[in-house]
Amino acid sequence: MWQSVMKSVGLLPTEDYIQPRISIGNAVSYQEFSTGHFKIQVDAQALSLTVKNTNGRTIWKSLHNLPFLSSTLGQDIIKCEENGVIRVTEVDEKPTRIQTITKIEREDETTIKIYGGLGIKLVLPTHMEYVFTFKEVSNRQLQFSVEIVRRDDIMKDYNRLLLTYESRPEEHFYGFGEQFSYSTLKGQKVPILVREQGVGRGAPATASLKDSALSVLGNSGLTDMFATYASIPQYISSDIRCLFMENSEYMSFDLTEPDRVTIRIEANVVQGRILDGRTMLDLLTEYTSYAGRMQPLPDWVSEGVIAGIQGGNAKVKQIVQKLQQHQIPVSAVCLQDWTGQRLQDGGRGTQYTRHWWNWESDDELYPDWDKFVRELASNEKVRVLSYVNPLLANAHSKPHIKRNLFPEAQDKGYLVRGTRSGSSESSAYLVKCGLDLEAGILDLTNPEARTWFKQVLKEQVWSSGISGVMADFGEHLPFDSSKVVLHSGEAASSYHNRYPQDWAQLNHEVIVELAKEKDSICFFRSGFTLSPGHMNLFWAGDQNVTWDQHHGIKSAVVGMLSGGFSGFAVTHCDAGGYNSVTSSIPGFRMTRTKELLFRWLELASLTAAFRTTEGLCPSLNAQFYDSEDSYAHFAHTAKIFAVISNYRKGVLKEAYEKGWPLLRHPVLYYPNDKTARELTYQQFMMGSSIMVAPVLAPSVTYIKVYFPRDAQDVTWRHVWTGKYYPADGSYKPIDTPIGQPAIFIKEPRDDNGLLNGLLDYATTYYQRKAKP
Repeated sequence: MWQSVMKSVGLLPTEDYIQPRISIGNAVSYQEFSTGHFKIQVDAQALSLTVKNTNGRTIWKSLHNLPFLSSTLGQDIIKCEENGVIRVTEVDEKPTRIQTITKIEREDETTIKIYGGLGIKLVLPTHMEYVFTFKEVSNRQLQFSVEIVRRDDIMKDYNRLLLTYESRPEEHFYGFGEQFSYSTLKGQKVPILVREQGVGRGAPATASLKDSALSVLGNSGLTDMFATYASIPQYISSDIRCLFMENSEYMSFDLTEPDRVTIRIEANVVQGRILDGRTMLDLLTEYTSYAGRMQPLPDWVSEGVIAGIQGGNAKVKQIVQKLQQHQIPVSAVCLQDWTGQRLQDGGRGTQYTRHWWNWESDDELYPDWDKFVRELASNEKVRVLSYVNPLLANAHSKPHIKRNLFPEAQDKGYLVRGTRSGSSESSAYLVKCGLDLEAGILDLTNPEARTWFKQVLKEQVWSSGISGVMADFGEHLPFDSSKVVLHSGEAASSYHNRYPQDWAQLNHEVIVELAKEKDSICFFRSGFTLSPGHMNLFWAGDQNVTWDQHHGIKSAVVGMLSGGFSGFAVTHCDAGGYNSVTSSIPGFRMTRTKELLFRWLELASLTAAFRTTEGLCPSLNAQFYDSEDSYAHFAHTAKIFAVISNYRKGVLKEAYEKGWPLLRHPVLYYPNDKTARELTYQQFMMGSSIMVAPVLAPSVTYIKVYFPRDAQDVTWRHVWTGKYYPADGSYKPIDTPIGQPAIFIKEPRDDNGLLNGLLDYATTYYQRKAKP
């Protein structure tokens, strides 16, 4: 405010009054340069840079007489909590005002180079020189890079670059990893930083009491609406455009101005790619050819539920037998507490359990663990999934400990080191999770540490005969390079985003080396650009046990759909939500209701894997094993999941071969439909033949469903009633009592009869329910 007052009275430096502009030298060629499949032109009349595809369609263009490259001074304020929560305040000062283009030339058949400079004044020495390179890497991918090659002394601290280019007010942007608050990001500024999802997204400055309560837990903290475990510098737009950055440093995509995009990167050398395609699905295929496509799921995942249970051998056996008595198809149980439980004090009257991060079975909860795993598989035909993460807690106080991994890893130098202020000494950096749990984090830049931990996983985790793991965390590497030292010597700020990539790769290597890749799963919640190629299942992280849009059940839908635009094609969520709070203080209690659980089970039945969780406070949350009607509803939703198994497998094949997500935002098929573009959590498609509008609010018995206008004379058949709804661009009210989420099948049918079982089951169920 004070600066704008000073500017209005003419008291700021001269450069602050210079309007940003671009200057093209007289010697710059006006001709159109071809790389083979792309055409690049510097237009001296329009004062712009344009990239077109081989058909002449503009796929990237700078704005008229405005720099497409610029730089600023300023040190961003990045506050890192001990629990993986990171908050960023960008600081930009003294922006460059002038961009010059002095030359454009062809280096070879596929490479075009543009030379020029950036400056803050019209006079020397206030200049730094750049080279902007376009290189065709395939007929659908044009790589671009920018490098600062020389600078005057006054410009020595300009260590970030901004790339600005044209958009339209009607263009919507999707992707950027797994975003939880918005599907289309038009009008937002999206930071690219892997971090704990946290709580409080969308909340006012004075967060709700429940959010405040959660902020004391080890896996939460108040944050912004773009905090996500999987943050990817990539988007696909409704204008059939796709761009991604190959850098891993902190960056942001500013989409707040209707006519432009600005990418801001903390680097002097940046690299990215512009992709070409005829449809949004084409662009997904092209993008995932770079980022990697998710590995195939074993068939057993699609054929039954994965029941999340805690509490030991006896409880697990009892619940499994009860599930089988209710004829619920059970593929596996997920036993996160296989290493044992430790009670933690969350403060403010809250308590919850945390597992021992020592990656060995607990003799009290699961005596003779290996035998228990084998018996479940042989006697009950139920597989076992366990849990692991890259953190090592000092387990010296754990009863019956066999091997304490923390001191072993610390002595060998396998943990990320912390730096002590004013001293050259360093030891393991301790990540704080909650008020009384500290752990070291595995240094994945150390090849010996990776080899050692892979052996730990083989001997202590996989040797029991399990069929998969929840590979948690990945976002907890500190971002501040002044606090931690990596074995590789790389700055933590540039490696931070890549840590979950390496974590996924390490786990995938273990499975491959054990020859278990065809029959096992390894699912993650954290990721970066190249993560999908190292995993066969993703999950939407920790939602609150609430109905809200920004961190409850609605955010799970937004996250799963958003991730699908960024290569996380095979995904699911915790059925029922996870974060919950028990407290004696009024207003701090947050537990799962039966209605929320029932609606979440309906949602989970229409994802890649149907996995339940007891949540953070199991005894206070509604559970599927609480009562006979809970078992009955679980059985019903499990049968929905199982009856579409063959159809799901067919859609998943598209995920593995083309990178297309199982769960698809309607904009992928209707990019020109304004209503479809702006849908968030209201509805989605599974493949091209199923449309779903889940019930995501309490006490709801009907919802309004939007049927996008389709030029192919399509109708949508409601599976429960058999009614047909035309694809005419209208909303229609649909009854949705408990047990009947709004599910539609496209007509004429193109599912090869794979959905006949769903129609038969739904018709029988509806008729039975309709009887007086």
